[in-house]
Amino acid sequence: MIFQSGALLLAIIAPYALKHLHIFGERDYKVAQGLVFNLTLPCAIILSFATNKHDMRMLWIVLFGFFACAIPLFIVYFGSRGDERNYRAFQMLNASGLNLGAFCLPVVQTFMGASAGLPIIMLDIGNATVATAGSLTITRTLLKMDDNFKSLPLSLRLRNIAHDFLGSISFDIYMLMLVFMFLHITIPQPIVTLITPFANANAFCAMAMIGLMMEIPDNRKDRLELLKVIGWRAVFGVIIAVAAWFLLPFDMRIREIIVLGAFAPITIFSTKFTDSLTGNAKLAGFSLTVTAIISLVVMTVLHALLPGA
Repeated sequence: MIFQSGALLLAIIAPYALKHLHIFGERDYKVAQGLVFNLTLPCAIILSFATNKHDMRMLWIVLFGFFACAIPLFIVYFGSRGDERNYRAFQMLNASGLNLGAFCLPVVQTFMGASAGLPIIMLDIGNATVATAGSLTITRTLLKMDDNFKSLPLSLRLRNIAHDFLGSISFDIYMLMLVFMFLHITIPQPIVTLITPFANANAFCAMAMIGLMMEIPDNRKDRLELLKVIGWRAVFGVIIAVAAWFLLPFDMRIREIIVLGAFAPITIFSTKFTDSLTGNAKLAGFSLTVTAIISLVVMTVLHALLPGA
């Protein structure tokens, strides 16, 4: 297990080192983002659905994921009063939401096999309903950060929000697989065979993307705000993990998987939204990388200690 974690960590560090050797450019992370969100992650989602049994009780995990993402967003809104508006937006966007598809899914599958992917995907369906677009809308509305959005007619606002959701291929695949689950539709074996190589590449591509995004900010205030986000996420992670372990009606293996998911890092969407609302792309990318490394360590330790493996 130590070597598995070490391999994932190396997949983060190596691209970062290559970037500083000028083999990769500052914006090359967008190539990795495109591969993960539009190819490897959708294929990994489909493969997990195709190769695992679908217990309808798993819908409780979807509901759990929604509240695990939504509630922290409002808690941070009230808890960050007194800070500058841009940094309040940074805290709200980055202290809430779980990076499940692009980070936790490959980590958990590396630790526990391909069958461990389905609970994470079900958790991410609930989480993604807020993280992929809702958090941006809620943050800029509560903090009054986008006068243009507020001045639009209601129909255009709703259209923009719908575009944010439906423009994410991963979210669309989540919804499609949920429909398949309700209708008991199975994925044909030829499709499974075709997507397997891309799904297997998801772990490396996701870690490489994180490494390529990393850049250390030189602003002391930025580093202080990151510490606040790490503190918020630690508290929320513990609460979500305890609730999952004692409240969810599943066996210990599934509950362990959800506990590991509770300590997932900042979402890719949060970094994108932070950049668009505050213009601080460097802090957004560095925050993702730091929390990803912390998450990898915490998840490795928990997997070794929990009895659900």
